[in-house]
Amino acid sequence: MITAATVLGFAYTFVTKQGFFSGNNPNPHAAATNLEMISLEKAKGLHESQDALFVDSRHDFEYKMGHIHGAINIALREVNTHRALLESIPKEKMLIIYCDGIECNSSIELALKLTELKFTNVKVFFGGWQEWKANNLPIDKE
Repeated sequence: MITAATVLGFAYTFVTKQGFFSGNNPNPHAAATNLEMISLEKAKGLHESQDALFVDSRHDFEYKMGHIHGAINIALREVNTHRALLESIPKEKMLIIYCDGIECNSSIELALKLTELKFTNVKVFFGGWQEWKANNLPIDKE
C-alpha cells in the first residue's frame, strides 16, 4: 500500500513538474533515493519509543487544527524562519517528517531540505496525518 502510494505520489509530481521535479534540485532522483519511507507501524513504534522527533511539514494553520502528539511544526515554505530551532536539534537526531498524507509531498521536500542542512537520520512517514488520525493514534490540537 505504502509503495503504491509512494509511486503514485512520485508519478503525480513528475507529470505536474511540482515538488522536487520542479527543476529546483539539480539531481532530484539521487536525493530522493536516499530517503527512507516508513510505514505506519514503524512510525508508531518510533513514536512510542520516543527515539525520534516528529516534524509536521504542513502549514501552521493545519498543524494547529491537529498533529501527531509531540510533533513540532516546520512548514516547508517557512524552513528558513526556523533556523534557530533547527540549529538546536542534533544533526544525528532521528527526524520523522510527515504532511497530510499520500496527496501531499511537502514531507519529501522538507526531508530533502533537512538532508541538505546536514541532518543525517531523516525518514518520511508518507501516510502522514491522515493515516495517523484514521488509526486513532495520539494527537494534539492547539
